Amino acid sequence: MQRSPLAVLALAAIFAAGSALADIAVPSQADWSGARQSVTVANGETLTYVTFGNEDGPPLILLHGYTDNSRSWSLIAPYLKDRHVYAIDLRGHGGSAAPVCCYGLDSLASDVLGFMDEMKIEKADIVGHSMGSMTAGVFAGLHPERVNHLVLISTGLSLPKASGDWLWANVPTLPDKIDPNSQFMTDWYYNPNPVPADYIDREKAESAATPKHVWMGVLQGLTLANWTPFAERIEAPTLIFWGDQDSLFDAASQEAVKAALPKAKYETVAGFGHNMFWETPETVAKEINSFLAQ
Repeated sequence: MQRSPLAVLALAAIFAAGSALADIAVPSQADWSGARQSVTVANGETLTYVTFGNEDGPPLILLHGYTDNSRSWSLIAPYLKDRHVYAIDLRGHGGSAAPVCCYGLDSLASDVLGFMDEMKIEKADIVGHSMGSMTAGVFAGLHPERVNHLVLISTGLSLPKASGDWLWANVPTLPDKIDPNSQFMTDWYYNPNPVPADYIDREKAESAATPKHVWMGVLQGLTLANWTPFAERIEAPTLIFWGDQDSLFDAASQEAVKAALPKAKYETVAGFGHNMFWETPETVAKEINSFLAQ
């Protein structure tokens, strides 16, 4: 049956509208907190998350670092729009519940599994940063059948001694109410390259509001952690990013990562630091999207 030009235009408009409805907008910095949704997983923990991107696209789960939260991904988010993205607030962070216990990588990985089950996500690509990358690695080793691709940003198998010593010298003495503009927070959020103030000021304030027992719980968990045995169980294709100005995970820690994950694709981002996906989000996103498309 031949359609009139007006009918064709009307159908095109309908299809375009449907496509637009499938896209979930990335919240602005001002709207990020209000965009959080919550879910209670099987182990009883209540997690918050922000979702955006193509609602019909492949699922992509993002896991943030120590005292960061889902906002950590807001600068790179606009470049990940072809996927249905779930940026999770790990327990104790962002809007998620902050139980007294426990903050080891196994507990965080358990929350990720519960989240995927509750959201009916059978298999996903997972991208993690710092503590989130270590959690992602443990999860991928424990549940290889649930991971399509794995991306680890600024990762390590364990906490380097110098970094651990600095954290143990500072975190136990933090006040219950942390000043986001204190010298400790300035050092904690040091970046060798500029990061938008509208983002980093909000991120620092949210980090400073993290309960003291969470700061300590995560530090204890990271001090005990060495997830090398889980690395050996990872089956998913893996991409690893490291900035050579990383002040938390040093070059020696990266040699250990390479030895534990010899099949992984490894990228050194010269001139950038621990949070290089804040410093150069479009560059990192381009590499991630290319890798995930393989």
